[in-house]
Amino acid sequence: MWALTLRAFLYSLAMHVVVIALLIVNFDYVRQPVIKPGPKENIIEAVTVDDKAVEKELQRLKNLEKEKQQALENKLKAIEKKASETEKKRKAEEQRLAEAKRKTAADKKKREQARIAEEKRAALERERIKTEKQKAEADLKRIEEEKRKAEAERKRIEQEKRKAEAERKRIEQEKRKAEAERERIEQEKREREEAQRLQDQKTLQIIGAEIYRKVTSNFNKTGLPKGLKCKLSVQAIPGGEVINVTLSASSGNEIFDRRAIVAVEKASPLPLPADPVTLDRLKLRKFILTFEPKD
Repeated sequence: MWALTLRAFLYSLAMHVVVIALLIVNFDYVRQPVIKPGPKENIIEAVTVDDKAVEKELQRLKNLEKEKQQALENKLKAIEKKASETEKKRKAEEQRLAEAKRKTAADKKKREQARIAEEKRAALERERIKTEKQKAEADLKRIEEEKRKAEAERKRIEQEKRKAEAERKRIEQEKRKAEAERERIEQEKREREEAQRLQDQKTLQIIGAEIYRKVTSNFNKTGLPKGLKCKLSVQAIPGGEVINVTLSASSGNEIFDRRAIVAVEKASPLPLPADPVTLDRLKLRKFILTFEPKD
């Protein structure tokens, strides 16, 4: 487009130059001196001379115009040549600029790609840092939560330990109380047993005396020597009924021994407790009776 505009301008300039040149030539031609008519006798000679001069002048003007035309054409050719060279330079410059532009565009594209790649890398790095930061924060929160849980667990364990220690002390105290109570109960039991033993001893003495008296009252000592003694195994039930009597240790006198057994059987029921527990406690279900009648 630029080349066409330059070419049109050059042609227009050339045409204007030609027109101006023609105007100048015509102007010079018009300004030629008019030959005044002379005397009649010389008119033919003068006209002949003037026609030759005019033709010569016209030829000169034609030559001059031709030279100017040639100079103008040469100048136009020079202008066209210069325009062509200028066009070539312009095209070369445009090519250079286009190449530079392409190179610049390529560099710009590379820089843009590099910028985009760098932005992506930076975005990925920021995302990675953000993720790591979030992970670190999550780990920190988790560690803090674990620390709080551990602290709560430690406090709970400490509280459980205090409770356990308090419970242990309470148990120890209860144990000491129980031991003291047991000792008290044992003491009371011993005291009761001792009292019961003493009471049972008295009861046995009383029962033994009554049994001995009742058996003796049923013993036939007629014709028997004095000073005899035997031991009888007596088996009875609550209430004193005798269910069995055997000789445990003989007196050496068969009659004495047999009469002693008969006396026990006749003395039934013996003065024994009717309560089975008492009978068992006094060990009177089966007992040894030492029988040695006195005068």
